[in-house]
Amino acid sequence: MQKASQKTSVKLISLGCAKNLVDSEVMLGGLARNQFEIRKSEENADIGIVNTCGFIDASKEESINTILELAKEKKTGKLKYLVVAGCLSQRYIEKLPKLLPEVDAFLGSGDFQNLPHVLEEKLKGKRQKNFVHAPNETLRYDLPRLHSTPFYTRYLKISEGCSHRCSFCTIPIMRGGTVRSRPIDDIFHEISRGVQEGVKEFNFIAQDLNEYGRDLGQRTSLYALLDKLSSINGEVWMRLLYMYPLQFPDKLIALIKNHPHVCKYVDIPLQHIDDRILKSMNRGSSSHYIYRLLENLRKAMPAMALRTTFIVGYPGETEKEFEKLLSFVKEMRFDRLGAFTYSHEEDTPSFSIKKQIPQKIKEERRDILMKAQQQISLENNRKKIGSSLKVLFEGDEYQADVFDPQNYFGVGRHEGQAPEIDGQVFIKKTNVLSPKVGDWLHVKINEAKDYDLVGEIIGSSSEKSFMV
Repeated sequence: MQKASQKTSVKLISLGCAKNLVDSEVMLGGLARNQFEIRKSEENADIGIVNTCGFIDASKEESINTILELAKEKKTGKLKYLVVAGCLSQRYIEKLPKLLPEVDAFLGSGDFQNLPHVLEEKLKGKRQKNFVHAPNETLRYDLPRLHSTPFYTRYLKISEGCSHRCSFCTIPIMRGGTVRSRPIDDIFHEISRGVQEGVKEFNFIAQDLNEYGRDLGQRTSLYALLDKLSSINGEVWMRLLYMYPLQFPDKLIALIKNHPHVCKYVDIPLQHIDDRILKSMNRGSSSHYIYRLLENLRKAMPAMALRTTFIVGYPGETEKEFEKLLSFVKEMRFDRLGAFTYSHEEDTPSFSIKKQIPQKIKEERRDILMKAQQQISLENNRKKIGSSLKVLFEGDEYQADVFDPQNYFGVGRHEGQAPEIDGQVFIKKTNVLSPKVGDWLHVKINEAKDYDLVGEIIGSSSEKSFMV
């Protein structure tokens, strides 16, 4: 049998969320440390790995299709071994080996650190396929990791698992039903090292950032973590993604407002505003609480960017309840918003609710909500015309169908724009030197699109005129 010391080649396809991406980066880091040759996903390799997502129907379908594509490569001899890892394996390990006999090994969402050992065992001829265990792993800053994001931005996973029990959600099944937090010092070391390596932006991720530290004692919390990180030297953004609306104390809001590094950007998945639906969802919040939280946030930080997500077509959602949600969106005028149709997931409490909404109606409601948000986003962006924004330059990634590349240096993002999920700032060419990727720029906004902004450089971080 071939041994890893002979440079067995491996390729990995990462699907799903940013949390999955971090796991994939750690998998690749461990494989590289153990002398596996890492290849691009489109290249041929000895071993193909799919890090799957199993959250909703669409993600499960994407995962299965990707596995089947690699199974074809294995059948034609382009691939010797096929490994499936992540949430789909964790959720369906009793079914998948029979449904996908082409797969040589299954690993769960908490088994990523064990991947090199599993591959070594397969190379030695071990016939075992099921390597899935109950998720109990957490990251450490000293784990090897091959970053797949641009050098200036990274995802920072601070905890794993979720103790909430939303009626529609399978996350506790796939990622663990209790929170597992990294120590504050461990996170501090990762950020300190990243800043030294030139990282300008850390995007904090977890199933719920607000749950961070509850397993580590009373002195550990998101507030305590951010307070510690205020001493980090350097010019760096720290962005908070996915904060469950509960346990959002005033002192945390005040800390975000005054923190030297934390972006004035908060991502709070509200899911709905109707009290009956919130109760059925087991969200633990009410419309009154949500209104008060948003009021407190905007009172403290009027210019902050507020992102949220909503589920439409939840079982039993009436037209009146949807109209209430639509009115709420128009009233609150969120800066960023995602709307998703309810996914009917087995092993969740909402699966047994009889009043399921037809898919066509769910999609119609989603489209109505997103059309309203599109207009709100345009109007919000128009208010930024004439203002000057600090922008992180990302390079010449153009949308050729909208902008002429000949007239633009490239794109960047301001503090209120998260990578991948939000809009960008398109930077027009002017009589200034072309910026470098990862530069901080001072950009004057002179045009607004539905989700993007257009502007020109009036300063850079290397100039005294650049105001931070």
